Amino acid sequence: MIGILIAILLAALAYWVCLMLGLPAIVAIVAAVLVLLSGVGTGGYGYGRRGI
Repeated sequence: MIGILIAILLAALAYWVCLMLGLPAIVAIVAAVLVLLSGVGTGGYGYGRRGI
């Protein structure tokens, strides 16, 4: 659950940074979706699974 929230926050940050850099909105949306998919797919903690 916390991992998903972290992934959402990182996706929002990626969207905001892309807009601040002057990139088109569609590029920012694509970047945010890619960050979100990569974060949710790994539990929001980066690449690979951590054994708990």
